[in-house]
Amino acid sequence: MSIQKGLGHAISTHVPKLSLVLLVGQLFFAPHVFAKTLLLDQAVNNTLKNNPSLRVFPLRQQGLVGEKKTASLNPAMNIGAEIENFSGTGELSGIKGLETTVSLSSVLELGDKRAARMSLVDEKANNVDIESEIESLDLIGEVTRRFTEVLNVQARLDLAIESLNLANEALEEVTKRVNAAIAPAADMGRAKAAVQQAELNISLIKQQLSASRMALANLWGSLQPEFSDVAGSLYTFKQAKPFEQLFELVKQNPSIRFYAAESRIRDAEIRLAKTQSVADLSWSVGIRRNEEINQSALVAGFSMPLFSGKRAQGRIESALAAKNEVIFREESTLLSLHTQLYKAYTGREQSIAAVNQLKSEIIPNLRLSLEQTQTAYRRGLYSYLDLLSARRELLQAKQALIDSATAAVRYGIEVEQLTAVPLTAEASL
Repeated sequence: MSIQKGLGHAISTHVPKLSLVLLVGQLFFAPHVFAKTLLLDQAVNNTLKNNPSLRVFPLRQQGLVGEKKTASLNPAMNIGAEIENFSGTGELSGIKGLETTVSLSSVLELGDKRAARMSLVDEKANNVDIESEIESLDLIGEVTRRFTEVLNVQARLDLAIESLNLANEALEEVTKRVNAAIAPAADMGRAKAAVQQAELNISLIKQQLSASRMALANLWGSLQPEFSDVAGSLYTFKQAKPFEQLFELVKQNPSIRFYAAESRIRDAEIRLAKTQSVADLSWSVGIRRNEEINQSALVAGFSMPLFSGKRAQGRIESALAAKNEVIFREESTLLSLHTQLYKAYTGREQSIAAVNQLKSEIIPNLRLSLEQTQTAYRRGLYSYLDLLSARRELLQAKQALIDSATAAVRYGIEVEQLTAVPLTAEASL
């Protein structure tokens, strides 16, 4: 498959025929990999090998092999026997006037019908290959989306743990101030509630992590994940190829090539319909035995239907209409893919810009603000609510960073699924 050229650099050459670097330039493997950590190429390999949706295509190809065998057959030979002039009256009583004819008959196909039938089956087989490629590409895209979701939840869990640590630090400071009678007791209640809320949030995110791991493992038929986490980073991006170059690649997307394959099927159907305008010749040859004169003789005959061209015209017109429909559907799909590509491309650029600003400006400023607020709180210059507000703003910014990075990765996945090639000029894990 041509898709292998672009995607084979993606994940691993162990992926048969179809590979995808849907996270190349977006998800780089973390430096510390533990025994039960799942890598992206492992998830892709497992899915392509075990997902049941891909198992139907070999069966369909087997069915077409049988269909081609049938299409290659010439018309059947028929043997027949005919008995006349027996058990009658008068001179035809008994078997005195018996005439027996044994014949062999068949149809001589004209107009190259057999080749047209076989050509149609061949085009159907090519179409099944492309459908298999489309399904594989969709599956790989789904693997990377679920893989990214696990990464997202892992990052949120890390942030929730950080939130709990900050809440505990604040509780410790509040306790000191309350015990020293320089802060109201209500502050301690708020601080304890903040710790409890952080603990509850961790519990909820752990449940979400379990569900996301299960959803990923289900893609290769596993009912219980055999990994504890996935390895990757959400925050590293490479420069994407120009939009115009990516759109040219969209035209080679399997979804578009599917229409080309379907158009060839319609062409084969048109050729087959046109062969029906050429009448077949029915023939027979045999030997006839006349008991009355005790003689035998050869007999032969042929027949051909009239006006076959007119009878086939309806099939031809129907096949032509079906082909024209494919052409218009291809044009419509290409326009739709252009829209999807543009939204994904610009969405990725906007998300990356948000990530960069959050990392370089917003989060450092908020971290500094929190440190200054903590210092001022210890000195009695700020209230607990000021401390709580500064902490909340930092955590919200870090959550926005996770969300923006995840969005950038997901947009990149969509772009690569539309183009079936790596998003960046250089892609390697």
